[in-house]
Amino acid sequence: MSSNAITIFLLFLNISIFPAISALNQEGHSLLSWLSTFNSSFSSTFFSTWDPSHQNPCKWDYVGCSSNGFVSEIVITSVNLPTGFPTQLLSFNHLTTLVLSNGNLTGEIPRSIGNLSSLSTLDLSFNSLTGDIPVEIGRLSKLQLLALNTNSLHGEIPKEIGNCSRLRQLELFDNQLSGKIPAEIGQLLALETFRAGGNPGIYGQIPMQISNCKGLLFLGLADTGISGEIPGSLGELKHLETLSVYTANLTGSIPAEIGNCSALENLYLYENQLSGNVPDELASLTNLKKLLLWQNNLTGSIPDALGNCLALEVIDLSMNFLSGQIPGSLANLVGLEELLLSENYLSGEIPPFVGNFFGLKQLELDNNRFTGDIPPAIGQLKELSLFFAWQNQLHGSIPAELARCEKLQALDLSHNFLNGSIPHYLFHLKNLTQLLLISNRLSDNQFTGEIPPEIGNCTQLEMVDLHNNRLHGTIPTSVEFLVSLNVLDLSKNSIAGSVPENLRMLTSLNKLVISENYITGSIPKSLGLCRDLQLLDMSSNRLTGSIPDEIGRLQGLDILLNLSRNSLTGPIPESFANLSKLSNLDLSYNMLTGTLTVLGSLDNLVSLNVSYNNFSGLLPDTKFFHDLPDSVYAGNQELCINRNKCHIDGSHHGKNTRNLVLSTLLSVTVTLLIVVLGGLLFIRIRGAYFGRKDEDNLEWDFTPFQKLNFTVNDILTKLSDSNIVGKGVSGIVYRVEAPMKQVIAVKRLWPLKNGEVPERDLFSAEVRALGSIRHKNIVRLLGCCNNGKTRLLLFDYISNGSLGELLHEKKVLGVAVLCVNPSPEERPTMKDVIAMLKEIRHENEDFEKPKYRGKEAATNPKADHSSSFSRSSEPLIRSPS
Repeated sequence: MSSNAITIFLLFLNISIFPAISALNQEGHSLLSWLSTFNSSFSSTFFSTWDPSHQNPCKWDYVGCSSNGFVSEIVITSVNLPTGFPTQLLSFNHLTTLVLSNGNLTGEIPRSIGNLSSLSTLDLSFNSLTGDIPVEIGRLSKLQLLALNTNSLHGEIPKEIGNCSRLRQLELFDNQLSGKIPAEIGQLLALETFRAGGNPGIYGQIPMQISNCKGLLFLGLADTGISGEIPGSLGELKHLETLSVYTANLTGSIPAEIGNCSALENLYLYENQLSGNVPDELASLTNLKKLLLWQNNLTGSIPDALGNCLALEVIDLSMNFLSGQIPGSLANLVGLEELLLSENYLSGEIPPFVGNFFGLKQLELDNNRFTGDIPPAIGQLKELSLFFAWQNQLHGSIPAELARCEKLQALDLSHNFLNGSIPHYLFHLKNLTQLLLISNRLSDNQFTGEIPPEIGNCTQLEMVDLHNNRLHGTIPTSVEFLVSLNVLDLSKNSIAGSVPENLRMLTSLNKLVISENYITGSIPKSLGLCRDLQLLDMSSNRLTGSIPDEIGRLQGLDILLNLSRNSLTGPIPESFANLSKLSNLDLSYNMLTGTLTVLGSLDNLVSLNVSYNNFSGLLPDTKFFHDLPDSVYAGNQELCINRNKCHIDGSHHGKNTRNLVLSTLLSVTVTLLIVVLGGLLFIRIRGAYFGRKDEDNLEWDFTPFQKLNFTVNDILTKLSDSNIVGKGVSGIVYRVEAPMKQVIAVKRLWPLKNGEVPERDLFSAEVRALGSIRHKNIVRLLGCCNNGKTRLLLFDYISNGSLGELLHEKKVLGVAVLCVNPSPEERPTMKDVIAMLKEIRHENEDFEKPKYRGKEAATNPKADHSSSFSRSSEPLIRSPS
């Protein structure tokens, strides 16, 4: 027993044995009685001042008393209270303030809470309370603050709350409440704050009666099922500062009456279905600071009237259907910090007055129809951290003045018609992590000249992709300072010189591609220190010397190792046996010698090419090597591809002939045995096959999950052991025939720590299990649904007829094979799969990126807008949510 627990025990023992000696009043005894319910000695350490020898608890921590010695305040915040609501306190008739927040209280709020008739403040927020909000709270006529937010309360908001006529703050957000907002809220004439967001079960319209709360400052109903139109009567709320009804189901137009809310500072209506124009009446909102209307169906132009809202700091109108030009009146908004207009139909030129927004941090103009040049005045924005203008029709050159934006972290000007050269000074921007200039007229971008050594100043860069240009010179040694670099792609240029030894400093590098250049010298041993490398392509250069052993120690190398079309000599290093995860290996068109024996242990290989070398000896005796086409071995005169046709030298002729005869006899015997056993097995399987009414002859085709005519319960009844077709780390896959004869695969997930499913299992275990049903089919995830504690992942099959369309390159099939490794631990993660598919897709660039509209997590509260690079990867593959 801990010392604190012993102390509490002795205190109660003292009270029980010597009741006459103890002078503590009844309120003190009640508090100690509540304290005795704590099971945690940790909590008791916070209550060391609760001394039973005192006459009353007025000097105890967290307790306050009135002038006549009765407890009037109990305020306990951020202290673990491992118990339920303290019913011992319900007799405290003089209690005016009860705050028990962030204490892990459990259980329900007792209905007798209504007996605390003197309460003016009741704060039970940030706990684990369940049950309904008691209607008896409506009896607390003196209540001014009611904070029940961030619990697990359910049920409806009781209309009796309307009886709390003095209520000023009503905080109910982040619970599991449902139903409509009671019209009785309009009776709370003193109400200043009403927040009920984060309750998806709340539905219906915003009650018009809420406009009776003339002193309302904050109305928050975000992330609910609130629908219908915004009532124009809200314009009567002259003191309203924040209207927050985002991520809901609002429809109709933004009422012009909103312009009458003259005190409004924050208007958050994003992620709804609002339509119509942005009203000109917003011009009256001279205190407006943040206008967030993104992802609606707004049309028309950006109103000139916004230029009158001189206090504006953030404008986010992105992901709508706005057209026209950026109005000149916005030049008045000198305090603007974020101007986010992406994914609309805006046109015209980017106005030079943008350069006057000296505090601007984010400028997002991408996915519009802007034309003309990028104004050099943007270089005046010393606070600018992000500038996106990709997917427009911009011309001219990249202004050198951009290099003055010293805090710039992300610059994406891809998919325009920019020409000229990249200003060297951009590489002096030490905070720059993203520089994307894909698909312009700068060459493929057609860049010429050398890679500037100043690139080493951009120490935060994570990706450098300069492939398919006209660059020459050497790889600058300054790249060693790019310690955060994940991707370095300099392929398809005219770069010469040797591979710098100091690439070993790039310990975060997972993709290095320098193929199709004129690079000479040997492969540096120091590359072996780049432990995170997953893809290494040095093909089509002029490399000489042997392959260093250190390459074989890159055990993370799983996507590709391509050293083809060089002048490499010597044997394959024995260390290659460590590359157990490698899926694609190309050593063709070199002068390598020795045998292929070491490659026989690479169980994950799906693609191999060793043609046109000087390899000799026998192939590794594995199914993979025997199944490969002869073309991957071509040009190796001494390599024995077919053991039966190999010419062996005379000194071993007799011995090898005898071995060949014995091998042949053994093979014939085994073959006959397999034929006999196979025949017997076929007879049994054939009988069982036809006994199942030809169910496996069903024609598989793709049907969207939303159109399938079955329920979750139809599926659950079929999850029997007889229908199991495979297992993974996180669950079991079943073959299920739905009521309408659809044959699907269902994965039932096992409970895992923190509810997490191993990423590698979520994708690949299903592929393996479904492959056992129909080995040559490709599987597509249709969706998932929840029913109580069971989570189901639903899949469908794509028939063999579409296989050729999907697998237009054998490397895609190689990725699929990796995903069906018998050992779940050896399967690639979703991150790896995406990286492999990106690499395959990369070879078929450029492709047009879709105009994607999706909900993003909030920073402003919207997440940083996607760059062209992250957007272009989205169609390749998405992991299940």
